[in-house]
Amino acid sequence: MDGLSFSIWLGSGFFLMAIEFLVPGLVMVFVGLGALTVALAMFLGYIDSVLQQFLFFFISSTIYLLSLRFLVLSFVPTNKRKENIDEDEVVIGEIVEIISDIKPDEIGRVEHSGSSWQARSEGGQIILKGQQAKIVGRDNITWIVQKI
Repeated sequence: MDGLSFSIWLGSGFFLMAIEFLVPGLVMVFVGLGALTVALAMFLGYIDSVLQQFLFFFISSTIYLLSLRFLVLSFVPTNKRKENIDEDEVVIGEIVEIISDIKPDEIGRVEHSGSSWQARSEGGQIILKGQQAKIVGRDNITWIVQKI
């Protein structure tokens, strides 16, 4: 066992684990554990060459990262619950003002939430500027509206 290599791996392991406090994300601690594993394997006489050291470091860090991270994250409280984020459900049925005429098979514009949006009429209705319409659907970024 090379004393300098052992010291470098041992010091790197502790340093990388301490860095976790500055770079959160639960990654650096497992890379540090990989370095400490190399130092332990060198101390026990299992590995000697530099190639073995780096190979052992890469494999052990990957195993720690893939297995222990998920285990640790299962104990850390997170906000896993997500509400329904389909904004179409919220918007459909709202009344909007037409700011550019909507003619059959043509795109006009409506004002919704303080912004101008593309819109087309349902069923080829003519809806003139200044009139109001109800949002009944969406096609990509174009609202489908119905004259009220």
